[in-house]
Amino acid sequence: MPRERVVLGTLLDSAGPSTHWWREIRPGDVGVFPSHVEVDVVHGGVTAYLVVSIPLPELASMLAGEEHLADPAFWNAKGVYHPDPLVGAGALRRLTRIISGIKQKLTAPSEGATHFLQRSIIEPFIAGLASALPMSTARSYTGARLVTETEDYIDAAGGRPVHISELCSALKVSRRSLHRSFTATLGIGPAAYLRRRRLSAIRSILRRGDTAPISIGDLAFEYGFPQTGRFAAYYRAHFGETPSETLRSRSVSTQSAR
Repeated sequence: MPRERVVLGTLLDSAGPSTHWWREIRPGDVGVFPSHVEVDVVHGGVTAYLVVSIPLPELASMLAGEEHLADPAFWNAKGVYHPDPLVGAGALRRLTRIISGIKQKLTAPSEGATHFLQRSIIEPFIAGLASALPMSTARSYTGARLVTETEDYIDAAGGRPVHISELCSALKVSRRSLHRSFTATLGIGPAAYLRRRRLSAIRSILRRGDTAPISIGDLAFEYGFPQTGRFAAYYRAHFGETPSETLRSRSVSTQSAR
């Protein structure tokens, strides 16, 4: 394993049984490989396996609200963790979509989009680990208060996309606590809420009359939607029109004003 980096891995698919350190692993399980550890993995058939590596300080910056994962000692021990099946399946879907979106990307993303993408890749692993570990006893919030602090934090971000891992670390709250607070207060999870905020930010840009020509695909990628088709579906479901229709209506309004 690389020096000064933690490696996270997950099995995407396998034609036969697979083991880490003689422990059976299933698609969606998360393997933690500390730096310098020797890896003992056996795959019993054609296998698709995804690994990411990240310096521990960068990883720690995403974990301030997670009691067990914020302890550096956790990352010094190798292990295989079995997430909640629904969480594991969701993680695989998200990672697969991200990989597909990256392959389709033709131009280099901005530094901000790259940073958001990095968090998006790491987050499914963190969510899986969090679901496999005991409940956190970290800082407690009332649901309404946490939602208010979330809104204030996003407003202060000045329109840039805010990732859920950034939010949890900034507010020092676990992902489980954040989810409970949002569903109890707003009836939707924090991921859906953050997605709506990003969609609204994109709509504001598309409707702005003083902007330069915009590539909708590039704009979607900048705001954390690597798959243009999926972004368009989210957008239409939320606003009742496609991004292209919003852009055309802006053009018509600009010409009318002239």
